[in-house]
Amino acid sequence: MRDTPEVIELTAEDCERILTDGRIAHIACTSQGEPYVTPMSFVMIEGDLYFRTGPGRRVDALRSSPRACVEVTILREGDAWESVVFWGDTRFVDDPALRSVVVAALLHKYHTDTVLGASTPSILPTDLPIVAITPESVAGRASGGGLTSKTRPGRL
Repeated sequence: MRDTPEVIELTAEDCERILTDGRIAHIACTSQGEPYVTPMSFVMIEGDLYFRTGPGRRVDALRSSPRACVEVTILREGDAWESVVFWGDTRFVDDPALRSVVVAALLHKYHTDTVLGASTPSILPTDLPIVAITPESVAGRASGGGLTSKTRPGRL
């Protein structure tokens, strides 16, 4: 019989840290009657997750069925990982002031560390949809013990 590796449940503070520090999230939604998962860059602002997206299947899916699941993983030393999953209803941001705050936060998070130093794109589309999600049912886990040195996502 195989020993089941230990699962480490994360605290609410750990989950918040991962959502703040994470660089890539995956959003799952329903598109054309089936699950659809895509990666995204994102920022957390006052407890809500925000991302920009272009036209396509993801936008169409979120407009027709706003319920989504988001996952963020941070890799640690070696094979260690921490992961947060939450569910929520998406909404499209129309408020110009909030849109400016989100874009500024995204630029700060993703366009400050480059090979050439700080950078700011000279041309930034302003008409792309911005989506917000208020996290519900937040859960976090981390790789743990068991018979192996580290567990892998999916218990490989």
